[in-house]
Amino acid sequence: MYIQNNTNASNALNNLGVTEVKLASSIQKLSSGFRLNNAGDDAAGMSIANSLRNNEAGLTAAQQNASQAGSVLQIADGATQTISTILDRMKQLATESASSNVTDSDRQKIQAEFAQLQQEIDRTVGSTVYQGQTLLNGNFGVGLATTGSPPVQTSTILQATASAPAGASNINLGGAKASTTYTLAYTLNKLTMTDAAGNSQVLAATPGVGVVQNFNFDKLGISFTFNGDVSSTTTGFGTASPDTTIVTSAAAAASFRVGSGAVTDSNNTISLTLGDISTTGLGLGTGVSVDTATNAAAALTAITTAVGTLNSTIGTIGAAESRLGYATTNLNSLYQNVSAAESVIRDTNMAQEYTNYSKLQIMQQAGTAMLAQANSSQQSVLKLFQ
Repeated sequence: MYIQNNTNASNALNNLGVTEVKLASSIQKLSSGFRLNNAGDDAAGMSIANSLRNNEAGLTAAQQNASQAGSVLQIADGATQTISTILDRMKQLATESASSNVTDSDRQKIQAEFAQLQQEIDRTVGSTVYQGQTLLNGNFGVGLATTGSPPVQTSTILQATASAPAGASNINLGGAKASTTYTLAYTLNKLTMTDAAGNSQVLAATPGVGVVQNFNFDKLGISFTFNGDVSSTTTGFGTASPDTTIVTSAAAAASFRVGSGAVTDSNNTISLTLGDISTTGLGLGTGVSVDTATNAAAALTAITTAVGTLNSTIGTIGAAESRLGYATTNLNSLYQNVSAAESVIRDTNMAQEYTNYSKLQIMQQAGTAMLAQANSSQQSVLKLFQ
């Protein structure tokens, strides 16, 4: 019999320590609901689960994009239906005016309504806006022009350096024309923006270093925030300043991201071009009238062509809405399956883990009891001294 080392007690203590570590881990899993609470629980599993969770985040954003894209198309769809109704009435007016049973006096009255309907088409197009972007004027998807590789902004008011940090930000081109250069000039507390066609708008501007101002050239469809001295000739809009232009890109297809993959993967986007259904785009501009029988006959031809153009846009919108519906259904399915896959790896099987917890509790109690027995067994050595 030995008393220097109690081997049985040491074994019992070691086993009890292992059991308590496992019991603590089981309690953590039961209390958190996760099987994986740190990389030590399962390094490979944690890596896979984190990748799946990252994918879930992307799919959540893609679901939101698809929903918002549907809203954009519904707004555009509503406007096309209104314009379709207007074209129906214009067809009636043109047909009536082209008939010889209508007098010239009557045609003037018909022309008055016809002209109002032309204006209403343009007003409808101009007011069909989502988040500041005009949808049906042919410029949806227009952005700042870029050039070079990697792309460099050609809009000079974006130029900024460490010594001259002034520049424009929050540039919104919702109503801007495609492939157009807009020039800005400062004079006498006023900032003027002019497009390539000579259309301009003047806003009040406050000179001074470090002045942050918001400029909304709503008639030209552009707004931006400028930080700096608007009167400066080096970083503002003063005479000979280099920071004087905003250049827009060509009309581009609107692209809705409905996937969380790489930007270069076209399977993650749905693109469409909505086209221009203003009177200019439909061929029903100021040159079309019904004030004479001859003009009314020409207007009938123009209206027929316009209906075809409008129907093409309606078809594009309808097809995109249908496609977005399928994309949304697929995204919902993907999210559900990816979430389920992550759950299998990361989440705790509560029934199984509680069974394991109960076992470990019993083992802990047994280990404690055996440690006590191992410690007391050495006392029998004392009988040899009696």
